[in-house]
Amino acid sequence: MNLLSPIWPLYVSSLGASPSQLGYIIAVSNAIAAILQIPSGLLSDRYGRKMLNAIGTFLGIFPPLLYTLARTWTDLIPWVVLNGVATGLYLPIRWSFVADYSTPGRRAVAYSWMNIAFLLGSTVAPFAGGLVADAFGVLAPFPVCFAIMCACFGFSLLLQEPKKTRSQRPLATGSAVKTQGFLQIAIIFSALSVIQLAGIGMYSPITPEFMERQFTADYTAIGILYAVGFGMSSMIVQIPGGRLTAKRSRKKTILLATVLSSPFFGLFALSRSFFEAVLLMFLSNVILNVSWPAYQDLMMELTPSAHWGFMNGLSATSSFAGMMVGSAISGVLWEGFGMFFPYYVSAVMVLLSAVPLIFLKETTDRRER
Repeated sequence: MNLLSPIWPLYVSSLGASPSQLGYIIAVSNAIAAILQIPSGLLSDRYGRKMLNAIGTFLGIFPPLLYTLARTWTDLIPWVVLNGVATGLYLPIRWSFVADYSTPGRRAVAYSWMNIAFLLGSTVAPFAGGLVADAFGVLAPFPVCFAIMCACFGFSLLLQEPKKTRSQRPLATGSAVKTQGFLQIAIIFSALSVIQLAGIGMYSPITPEFMERQFTADYTAIGILYAVGFGMSSMIVQIPGGRLTAKRSRKKTILLATVLSSPFFGLFALSRSFFEAVLLMFLSNVILNVSWPAYQDLMMELTPSAHWGFMNGLSATSSFAGMMVGSAISGVLWEGFGMFFPYYVSAVMVLLSAVPLIFLKETTDRRER
């Protein structure tokens, strides 16, 4: 899907969408995905993960080709809805598989490797998508994306169910689980995700146009921005982040990374060159995403194992809800207050996302190391 990230906003704009309408298109897909995450996680806890993951992956094959049939931006709506359905079905299940097959002491490292796989695509694909679009036209990356999604479906059929269902396994025994209600834990993680992803989501609709206006960047250059500024920066800190998580307080790791990264999300707007833009995006993500393994490990540690699918669904729902809000308002802020203003709001939102975590009590019980 990251093959399309450098060209998608410009492609939608070429079909007649304004910045606000572009934000709405992205928000629609995120909204549908958000709605389905929790039901998908619940169903996977109860009936198994493999089939739902395969169905979601299969549905995700078709949108890349169907996007090319659009003649106006409104023609995209049914296909972004379908993409949202697919994502809503498979995303929480994939993260739950990692928890199913890893021990508590190794879970952070397992999530680090999963994140690296995800981010490898986020590093290579935007550059490749921009290069293909410049060489063969803006529609060329779409059939390539379709072919890769077909391969993903094949791999989804190779995944196996855990030997025991999660409902048969003992619940987590960490002291924080005993002293904190599950609802409180869910609210804290959800609030963090909604606020933070609202800030991050502001980047998606407006950044390609920002780069085009400020630095006359072509598709390849925008692909490089995403590949280095998000994919590579996030990928190189996953293993160090996983090892740090195993030795240090996960709560403090998340708090520190969130606070230190937030200014760079706003400073991006003040970039004076293409190189500075890449550097500032790189710094914002390399600092923030060192906390990914800590966030995922802590969330699973504090969640009863019978509800891992539900919690992953809730986390993904919160993330997509935040992305939906950020995408929807970024164009409005751009049109109302200028193209720099959404980036300043983004920095404030990322900083505020640290507040809910203050109320979380972290368990120090690291089992089965």
